[in-house]
Amino acid sequence: MESTTYGYNGKLLWVNLTDRTFRYETRPELFFRRFVGGGLLGTRLLMEHTPPGIDPLGPDNLLIFVSSVLAGHPAAGLPRFTVCAKSPLTGGIGETRCEGPWGNALKASGVDAIVVTGASREPVSLAIEPGQVRFLPAAGLAGLTVGETVDRLEAELGKDIHVAAIGPAGERQVRFASIVADRTFQAARMGMGAVMGAKRLKAVVLRGGTAPAPADPTALQALRKSFEARIAVNDLSRWQQQPPGFSCWLYLHGLDAALCVNNYARSSLHGTESFKAEEFMRRYRGECDCPGCPNQCIKVMHPLDRPTLDVRASGIHQEATGTMGPNLGIVSLDWILAANNFCNQHGLDPTSLGFTLSFVMELFERGILNSRDGAPTRFGDAAAAWRLMEDIVARRGLGDVLAEGTRRAAARFGKGAECYAMQVKGLEMVCFEPRSQTNLATGYAVAPIGPRYDICEHDWDFDTKVGWEHTLNLSRALGILERIPMNEISPRKARVFKALHTLWSAADALDLCIFAIAPTRILSLPEMAATLAAVTGWQTGDYEIMRIGERRLHLMRAYNLREGLTAADDTLPERFFVEAIADGPRQGDLLDRVKFHANILDYYRMMGWDDEGRPLRETLCDIGLDWETT
Repeated sequence: MESTTYGYNGKLLWVNLTDRTFRYETRPELFFRRFVGGGLLGTRLLMEHTPPGIDPLGPDNLLIFVSSVLAGHPAAGLPRFTVCAKSPLTGGIGETRCEGPWGNALKASGVDAIVVTGASREPVSLAIEPGQVRFLPAAGLAGLTVGETVDRLEAELGKDIHVAAIGPAGERQVRFASIVADRTFQAARMGMGAVMGAKRLKAVVLRGGTAPAPADPTALQALRKSFEARIAVNDLSRWQQQPPGFSCWLYLHGLDAALCVNNYARSSLHGTESFKAEEFMRRYRGECDCPGCPNQCIKVMHPLDRPTLDVRASGIHQEATGTMGPNLGIVSLDWILAANNFCNQHGLDPTSLGFTLSFVMELFERGILNSRDGAPTRFGDAAAAWRLMEDIVARRGLGDVLAEGTRRAAARFGKGAECYAMQVKGLEMVCFEPRSQTNLATGYAVAPIGPRYDICEHDWDFDTKVGWEHTLNLSRALGILERIPMNEISPRKARVFKALHTLWSAADALDLCIFAIAPTRILSLPEMAATLAAVTGWQTGDYEIMRIGERRLHLMRAYNLREGLTAADDTLPERFFVEAIADGPRQGDLLDRVKFHANILDYYRMMGWDDEGRPLRETLCDIGLDWETT
């Protein structure tokens, strides 16, 4: 008797750009229950279909647009998808997630993943409808921004489409180029736009179809309504939902924690009054639509002084304000919002871009670079920063070197430049301070995908002095029973990190938005399991959710080891070990190198890895990755 699949399609679409062919593959329920989606499924396919050592920008790499057994339904936290490939920045697993309508359109396309192989000889776009794939000539789209590309495709195909596209940065294979969905939702990190550009794929267009029915739509909608009713009583969710939303965190965070200023050389900045909520509200133009999710946390923030910019490209995530603002010594909110629009239009990760700009600013100020290397760009010089952004996209002059990312650029410059490249495993840092938040520091170092600001719930939220009042409510189910100082390094802190990191790893695999879930938002761990059950019909619970998170971390670790990354890569930039936070509320905080790496070793052992960070054979067998032990 055949089982009925609910909530997901059970199919993969393979598209070969080299010979312009496509095929559908059906996988059994057991496969999808083990590799539920997101980066977990993407890593499994890369392990299965690529040999070790491939060039991330070569035709052998896979570019995988993937949903999950859960995502893509109009409910709380579910309008999401993931893009995976071997990363051109780290040489390890590349994974980036994205919100918005495109993920729902992917679920309705009849497949759970689109796997792009090979490389086209000429620029091409894919137009995908249920059961049909068309290869559209894209030479006429070459050099266009994301917005211009979508305009052209809508004029040709109609308005009822959803488009994931690259801009000029992806076409020129800037290693931190991003993919942008529906004009403003960024699949930003790890250079997935460069992989897409190397394949000469300009856009993936989705149209039509119906999402597979959830097993219990009544239960799913009840969960959604319950979520919506509780937003008002959850301080963090209410702050994210109500305008101006979480993009305006800078002013408040600078009052009780440490800002990232001038490439982490400083922690406070004059002029942060320009980041008050009322200043953002003057520039507020509405919300970006995540269909069916009541939170609607991504807001449209548009500069007042640039009326010709397309407001449809002004959705902003919270990282952009930090990396393109205080990190560069810039306090002009209009400039920051214009730079965010530039990133969305040209297809650039604003986080890697921001730390690339701050890196070169510091090199000029320290005399490692001079006018012979290019036009000086110093902290606070917004005009020079803008010119350099344009040079990076065009791969012109100094911009061509910086387009390779800070690790490669530092090796090119020499003279100690690597000390000021704020990167881990080749991926640029994020703008949330690790010296005062040691769980984040551990996550930045050990995460298989490199530093990401949502690698685990922030230490600040659990701090004994400034943490949110409600943050232990849903954390106790994870064994987190007490508040711990945000800067503590200890075995108990490693234990807390393991729980937090595993939970959000599960959310990443399920493409379940972390802005909706435990431990500090609304959906508890049992409600996450109830959502999975309502969509798929599976009998499931908290334990399976956490096991999904473990499986993703173990498999990604195995992939990175296969590609040559080792425990030696699990560290942080030197600055965090030798320069204490210089000013502000967290003045004096510094990572003790010996304690920090001992903490990482504690984490390895808690994970069932050896002292070199290699998953033990028994660990892989225990989690159902037996094939990886042979």
